[in-house]
Amino acid sequence: MTLRASPINRDESIDLTALADSCSKRIEREFERAGKIGAPIPMPIMDVSSEADGVNTIWIQIPTSLATNYKPGQYFMCWNPYDAEGGMNRHNYNSEKPYSVGDIRIDRSEIDEVTAADIGNKGRTLFGFTIKDLGRQSGELTRLKRGDWFAIRGPFGTNFPTPLAGETLILVSGGIGSTPMHMAAKEARQKLGDKVTIHAIMGFQNEAEVHYSERMEKLCDSLTITTDDGSLGLKGYPTTPLVKLISGCDATKSKLYTCGPEPMMKPVLEMAVNSNIESYAAMERYLPCSVAACGLCMVGDRLTCIDGPVMDGGWLLQQDDFGNPHSH
Repeated sequence: MTLRASPINRDESIDLTALADSCSKRIEREFERAGKIGAPIPMPIMDVSSEADGVNTIWIQIPTSLATNYKPGQYFMCWNPYDAEGGMNRHNYNSEKPYSVGDIRIDRSEIDEVTAADIGNKGRTLFGFTIKDLGRQSGELTRLKRGDWFAIRGPFGTNFPTPLAGETLILVSGGIGSTPMHMAAKEARQKLGDKVTIHAIMGFQNEAEVHYSERMEKLCDSLTITTDDGSLGLKGYPTTPLVKLISGCDATKSKLYTCGPEPMMKPVLEMAVNSNIESYAAMERYLPCSVAACGLCMVGDRLTCIDGPVMDGGWLLQQDDFGNPHSH
């Protein structure tokens, strides 16, 4: 599919940076008024980076106030405003998908001399949404290009607690679950520096799907990669190296966060709970509304959209419907 419509209609004479500045100010006004973006606001895509096979990161400019208030684990409802022919879609909730922020960066590549004088050396703040092609909607998002529209509303939901100084943070991810784990590591390192110890285990099906490993390596005291087929790192699942990692941690001074497929997260949480380690999981369930209107994201008696996505590991293990594969 080729997406033809765009905010600049492929007219390179349009200043994409100025357009992004204007849209970012609209988000800032809405966020300062309501604490979140209530209705989807289209933003021009400033950059798209390839992370792995079928995995791209879409970068959009956001106001600093939103970046500083975002908490790892929270999610945005993201909307591709194009139809199959490249025209513009009418918004409906079924056309949205939830994504957490995978990375935040300060971009200076678009700053001209006048703008630089106005904002100094801070640059522009960009949110990165890392998306894997898992079907029609996510696949369409991965094919968006610089200059296309990408609409968001949020942030919604619960977040991972920030670890305390002197604690050990254990991060276990499976597949695209790497994104909230990266933000949790980034926040912990920025706030606590070397006063927190961070260990990460990242599981993938094969080497071609590995992403975010370089980012995590810069933030973590140790990083272990596992692949199902053994094409990179350890062969097997994240639970294998987790046994040794947990055995060497002080349970009273440790926290474990995990995100990925539920069949992976369940044994991870069981190991943490059995070792008396405080644990949390970022849930991935079908989540079309974000406002507790549809009830389709139930886990036990709770709604993933407002009571999650970050939920207590011990509580999740008590739910009969936790631990099975779920579609997105």
